[in-house]
Amino acid sequence: MEIRQLRYFVAVAEIGHFGRAAESLHIVQPAVSKQIAALERELGLMLFDRSRRQIRLTADGEAFLPHARRALRGIDRAEKAAAELAAGGAGILRVGSARGLGRRLEDILAAFRGTHPNVTVELTNRSSVPGKLAAVAAGDLDAAFVSAPPRTPGVAVHHLWDEPLLVAVPTRRSATAADLATLADLPFARGPREEDPGTFDLITRACQAAGFTPRPGPTLINAQDILAGPVAAGDCWALLPSGALRADSAAVSFVAPTPPILGSTALAVPHPTRRTLVTALLTAAKAAVRGPL
Repeated sequence: MEIRQLRYFVAVAEIGHFGRAAESLHIVQPAVSKQIAALERELGLMLFDRSRRQIRLTADGEAFLPHARRALRGIDRAEKAAAELAAGGAGILRVGSARGLGRRLEDILAAFRGTHPNVTVELTNRSSVPGKLAAVAAGDLDAAFVSAPPRTPGVAVHHLWDEPLLVAVPTRRSATAADLATLADLPFARGPREEDPGTFDLITRACQAAGFTPRPGPTLINAQDILAGPVAAGDCWALLPSGALRADSAAVSFVAPTPPILGSTALAVPHPTRRTLVTALLTAAKAAVRGPL
């Protein structure tokens, strides 16, 4: 059974005339008659009563007509969906998120949804920057937000913004905390290097420039837990993106170091990029970053 046979059958059934149905379909009448006859042979049914001047559906034809219409509606929907997918107007976009994006991520996704309302964005929270880059290269993610990413084959990295890192310290140490050297005696909380090599090395270089190597402290997994626990208790300090902080504790202070330390955020995408949705997300991200926060 062919799609055109169903279309010809529905057209003749609705118009009640082979010739006028052929005109509406912009084909010749013999082609319509031939395809409907082939459909009848395949189904083993007589769909039309041709014994009268004006053809009519047989009982079998009446029963088959709603099924043919449903099938054609489904085909039309499938064709429309395929066209939207090809044009980037629908589908699913798998994006690796990152801690501390906050309002910026909201603005980027709002800008993207404004131009692609029918696209579903699936966010995954993979903490490891190398893991996200490998997923983008393998096609498991369509894009990923990453900080200070290393070069990865098959991945293009587009810088979006730089954000100051702030020193999070027990409040009693805040007066001198802008000079990192004054924190040399206090353990430093941070994540393992394999999770985010670029940021790890950035902070290590800043501490070395201040004349010391940071003392190992608690492993940084959740910023708010570290702040509310060991930092507030005076047991450690941390360096965190300014956008990820909530200044809601009298026991913890946030101080801008001197000189400033800037962490970078980028969008990693496959190279070459094969999906128009990925390009649209990158465009939305750059536009949202340029706009007011």
